[in-house]
Amino acid sequence: MQKVLGDFIYALRQAGLPISSAETLDALKAAQLVGIDNAPLLKQSLGMTLSKRLEHRLIHDQIFDQYFNGYGHLQEEGGKPLSQEAYEKAENAESEAVNSEAASEQTAASASSSGENQGNNQIPETAANLTSPLAQQLMAGDMSALQVMIAGAGAGAGAQEVTFSTQVPIVTYRVMQAMGDSGLQQELQELAKEDENNALAQLLRQRRSQLQQQVRDYVEQQYLLFNQGESQKLRESNLQKIRLTSVDHSNYKLMGELVRKAAKRLASMHSRRRRITKRGMLDVRRTVSANAAFDGFLFHTKWKSTRIERPKVMVICDVSGSVSSVARFLLLFLYCLQDVLPKVRSFVFSAEMAEVTELFAKKEMDEALAEILHRWANSPTHYGKALADFEQLALADIDNKTTVIMLGDARNNGSDGNIAVWEEVYRRSQRVLWLNPEGQTSWDTGDSIMSQYAPYCSLMETCNSLRDLNRILGSELKRSG
Repeated sequence: MQKVLGDFIYALRQAGLPISSAETLDALKAAQLVGIDNAPLLKQSLGMTLSKRLEHRLIHDQIFDQYFNGYGHLQEEGGKPLSQEAYEKAENAESEAVNSEAASEQTAASASSSGENQGNNQIPETAANLTSPLAQQLMAGDMSALQVMIAGAGAGAGAQEVTFSTQVPIVTYRVMQAMGDSGLQQELQELAKEDENNALAQLLRQRRSQLQQQVRDYVEQQYLLFNQGESQKLRESNLQKIRLTSVDHSNYKLMGELVRKAAKRLASMHSRRRRITKRGMLDVRRTVSANAAFDGFLFHTKWKSTRIERPKVMVICDVSGSVSSVARFLLLFLYCLQDVLPKVRSFVFSAEMAEVTELFAKKEMDEALAEILHRWANSPTHYGKALADFEQLALADIDNKTTVIMLGDARNNGSDGNIAVWEEVYRRSQRVLWLNPEGQTSWDTGDSIMSQYAPYCSLMETCNSLRDLNRILGSELKRSG
């Protein structure tokens, strides 16, 4: 019982539920009090013990149904609740089958008494002479005992350690071997030598095939319960590194979630940097005033402090061609950082530039991004014209507390780059960052004019992955705090 509950809690943790050691002990006590006879009551008890929030409860209930129904720990054949006595009996079935010589006699009795339950499949009398423990269990038809055998063999074969779905077949084979499939196969070969055993051999093959499917289902369920979370972590880790221009549309939703998580993490790290108190500088005037009622005794000291003004941010995104997918995630990232950088203004362009700050405020993120890419992503790139528009839209609002971020590959299709406007942006602002989705070896190749903008940038970086976004924008937040 303790192992069953321990594995269940491990599955919950893999699904993202924060469960402490104290809560684990409480859950074990609850399970001992209510028993395992009543699955709905056990589900309710464990849910109240292990779930902190509503979303946790929903996950708990889903995992509970998968885990217990899949293992058959709480149900016997026919779907009826398995009593504690029946469970303990089933738990001992595997060792009895392997070690007890009486198993053969019990199998013969079970075979004759369970003939009615087998439908049209009558068990031949020669079934009593089977020597393989697995064959005896199959002919006995004790599903509860077989489920426990599968669970025991699966634990030894590493069923809970399957990381990829492609490993399911080999682990299924290992579980079958651990259950004694080799002995069963050998017995089938012996039965095939005599015609009188054909009916028994055919029935045994059929039940072996059913068992093999049960084992595969068990292994797949172990993967879903225990290690799908690890696969998800691996997938997320790979998406952190993959070039944003290479992100498949099927991964957009997950990528969006990763961007939101990254933004939330940075927000929690840097939201405390609003006010820094320098405790080494005594504010004499405020200290004397605060202690006027105490005849000059300084009970309350006051210290000079520096108020940190969080920077204004202007983001200019080239949404044409190859950089459009990068722009999607950068805008999403900055949108999620509103709590830390509330003064974010966003601009997009291919040729003409437009401010989309209000669009973000009025519409949901996915809808806003779709509209931006539909309206502005279908024109040839023209940095010169776009910067001329930016001069009219926002240049006057740039001051020494403004950080300007440009995302683009600086490929201008042979047109004038309007460098003078960018120089003025650099002169007025606190920081100017240029994030290029192309590697540095591609800068100034073809129609790229990166070197013309380089003198007027505080930082020029390659940015083509979520990891790059985290590093660069996290560094800027630290600088601002």
